[in-house]
Amino acid sequence: MVDGKNILTIVGAPEKVLGLCKNIWRKDKIETLNKDRKKELETVFHGLAQDGFRVLAYAINLNADRSVDPGAMPPLVFVGFFGINDALRPEAKEAMQKVRAADMRVVMITGDHRLTAQAIAKKADIWREGDSVLTGEEIDIMSDEDLEEKLVRTTVFARATPDHKLRIIQTYRKRGEIIAMTGDGVNDAPSLVAADLGVAMGKIGTEVAKKASDIVLLDDNFASIVSAAEEGRGIYKTIKKVILYLFSTSAGEVLAITGAIILGYPLPLLAAQIIWLNFITDGFLDVALAMEPKEKGLMRGKFERPKKWIVDGLMAQRIFFMALPMAIGTLYLFKGYFETDFTKAWTISLTTLAAFQWFNAWNCRSESKSIFQMNPFSNNFLVGATAIVIFLQFAALHTPFLQKILHTTPLSLSEWLVIVPVAASIVFVEEIRKFFYRRKLI
Repeated sequence: MVDGKNILTIVGAPEKVLGLCKNIWRKDKIETLNKDRKKELETVFHGLAQDGFRVLAYAINLNADRSVDPGAMPPLVFVGFFGINDALRPEAKEAMQKVRAADMRVVMITGDHRLTAQAIAKKADIWREGDSVLTGEEIDIMSDEDLEEKLVRTTVFARATPDHKLRIIQTYRKRGEIIAMTGDGVNDAPSLVAADLGVAMGKIGTEVAKKASDIVLLDDNFASIVSAAEEGRGIYKTIKKVILYLFSTSAGEVLAITGAIILGYPLPLLAAQIIWLNFITDGFLDVALAMEPKEKGLMRGKFERPKKWIVDGLMAQRIFFMALPMAIGTLYLFKGYFETDFTKAWTISLTTLAAFQWFNAWNCRSESKSIFQMNPFSNNFLVGATAIVIFLQFAALHTPFLQKILHTTPLSLSEWLVIVPVAASIVFVEEIRKFFYRRKLI
């Protein structure tokens, strides 16, 4: 209240505020806001919006009632525009390029005007020529089927309310998309919860948004999301490598024992020897394999979507082609000794399977790249683990205490010269598979 009068102040979307204004404040006096002046103001507003400014209109009523009905606003006097320039972070465009290279897609959902949203999205490389822009009003009159069809080409959603955001996310999920949603306000909470991955801003975000999210960005940096995606892809690949190694070596042991039973041979492995292979040999190598550095090019090209079962068709194929030479090689060497010396035969089987596992750990480093093209010292943990398990295997053959537990005996140089090439056959088989796999990818 000023001088006994109630002054009503309105700040909001220009297209809404201008529609409520009958007059304009010019040079300390109130003039009629006719159609021509409205068009001039709209031109100014559109110019600011196209330059990427977030524009708010400011209007007043100098003698309003004490209570105002939002559905029946009194005539307003237009005063001016506020133009807010929210500059893009320098790394935003580079991060967008990485996202596109990684076959991920970014869309903007904002409450800003269509022109402002499009201008900002264009600067950030979110919107490109040919992409569509949808407003909240357009979404309101669309059916779910029409909206689902529009999502294919739409990269900017303007004048969107929290309800619009939620509906957009639900429609994306209906299409089978995996959705990550970023937000910082209280009204973003429903959308953050509805998305597969909710990401809140750590600095400017509200506590409600943070609690509704799965991840909180401490630096409020979009590029951090890209880094997190790369890290996640690396972790997923590493998990698959470790599982591949464990499953393939276990399958090799199972096939060797099953093959011996079918062929009428004695068991090629004793219980203590199986424990040795699974806990000692595998224990060191799979932990070292988990330390494998991230593969190059994780953020280039389409990344396989995680399936219900982590052992997919390719992994099952690799497990088979790794386990088969293990079983055949072990049984072949075991057959030459069990008729004359059981201790020697068991030692041969144990050492052959151990050697197969040494080579197989290196096989598992990549599903397509040859081990001869990879730097062996890029994973020093695996180098060290391989040296340790080789030393422990020699200890198992030459230490009386371990000889008694594992039923082993020392092997001659000539026997080692047979075991190592046979065990190396697993590399040969996997290299052939990788060769044809690479040709398939070309």
